[in-house]
Amino acid sequence: MSFQSFDDRAGGGDHAGRLAALRQRMKAACLDAFIVPRADSHQGEYVAEADARLAWLTGFTGSAGFAIVTADKAGVFVDGRYRVQVKSQVDPAHFTPVPWPDTRPSDWLRDALPAGGRAGFDPWLHTRKEIETMEKGLADSGIGLIAMDRNPLDAVWTDRPAPPVGRARAHDEALAGESAAGKRARLAAALRKDGQAAAFLSLPDSISWLLNIRGKDLPRNPVVQGFAVLSDDGHLALFADPAKFDDGLRTTLGNAVSILHPESLSAALLDLEGPVRLDPATAPEAVFRLLEQAGTDIARAPDPAILPKARKNSAELHGMRQAHLRDGVAMVRLLAWLEARDPASLTEIDVVRKLESLRSDQGITDISFDTICGAGPNGAIV
Repeated sequence: MSFQSFDDRAGGGDHAGRLAALRQRMKAACLDAFIVPRADSHQGEYVAEADARLAWLTGFTGSAGFAIVTADKAGVFVDGRYRVQVKSQVDPAHFTPVPWPDTRPSDWLRDALPAGGRAGFDPWLHTRKEIETMEKGLADSGIGLIAMDRNPLDAVWTDRPAPPVGRARAHDEALAGESAAGKRARLAAALRKDGQAAAFLSLPDSISWLLNIRGKDLPRNPVVQGFAVLSDDGHLALFADPAKFDDGLRTTLGNAVSILHPESLSAALLDLEGPVRLDPATAPEAVFRLLEQAGTDIARAPDPAILPKARKNSAELHGMRQAHLRDGVAMVRLLAWLEARDPASLTEIDVVRKLESLRSDQGITDISFDTICGAGPNGAIV
């Protein structure tokens, strides 16, 4: 089974040179290892080009995984879905695929580093839960996890793309089934009930659901990237590039929603009064550290939008059913199209393009993920 390499997709890349440059930065920072996750600061499955650090460094483009780099090793950790793909995308002379979660990162670090070793990480790219799990795995090893003020990989990624500035838009309240003001009031009441002064939100889908907005920051995901702080009075501070929001959307959001530049987030967190609700499974480790630095009380609890957005109201259920019916039309038409053709005359890409055109005929905004189509030697391998 063949896959496009990252070099093919991104126009080339000297991964060996990038690895060497990162190691130089690690040495200057007195680091014996550095962890490079696939995730961005929002922990989503899809990342913008500016956040594709793992792909930039190694060439691996799968949707899950991470790398750990030492002075003489570079392990690329992947699960069972990607163990064929990783071998075709990374240079085995410089990167070694590691089966994960069979091999835990803490166990790998124990074998790779001596006691007293320093393993660096970017606290904006890891959750508190993830770091606590790794610290537990390293207990009594003498190996320390070091939160870096500046990501050493970013320092050597000289042509890193700019962060996305996709235009945000309002999501029709008739499709949402509830106003954004109503949602904010509902979640704020829950905060007051639990004795919490505010909640920090880092998941773009939670924020987009809460504000009834959609965006174009990521391919296949109609979300607006940003962070938010919801106060117990229903006011929400949204930390996202103001260029994403036109005057019409600002009017729709109303005065109870403040749009602030992301660069002001750290200072705003230091000024928060607690208790602040933080989800250790989704919020960046850096946010926990900032609030702890300020002495702010932290209430560890799930993202307050997780369950409310999962419980679909009648309007959302109707919309989902209508969407599935329209998609069913596209699929039936694709099968009829295939039946009328000689399969030997088609490639997988021909089928993908036809299906996407039929879905476009049904009025879709975008597909939910790149269509997976494989036949013959490119068929299912797992």
